[in-house]
Parts: sequence; structure tokens; C-alpha cells
Amino acid sequence: MLLKQYHCPDCGGFDGYRSRRRNLLEKYVLPLMMLQPVRCMRCYRRTHVSIFMHLPERENKLSTKGQAA
Repeated sequence: MLLKQYHCPDCGGFDGYRSRRRNLLEKYVLPLMMLQPVRCMRCYRRTHVSIFMHLPERENKLSTKGQAA
């Protein structure tokens, strides 16, 4: 039950990834409405799309905290 490919409404890009949920609305209300936050890889705009749309997970950057040089 996957929907169509992601399409950014701002720049028209087709590459997006799941964004972190920021507040109570995004954590608890959006899932009830079957929506998830998504960030465009080209322009970094955040939008909300269906939870059934297949998107890659957000890649975590390596942090330098606690690493010895």
C-alpha cells in the first residue's frame, strides 16, 4: 500500500527523507492523521506526507563528542 514517490512542493525535488518529530503535534496528532514529517534533500524544506509513502530514514552524522584525537 505504498503511495506515489515523494515530490517537494517547493523545489520540485524527488528525494526526501523522514525528519525527526519536533513537538507534541508531530509526535501524537500527525500519526493519528496518518502523516509523517519529511525533509527535502535539495532545499531542506519540511512537509508532511502519508505514512504509507516509502522514504529512507534520516542519516545520523558522526558526532565528535567523546572521541579522542
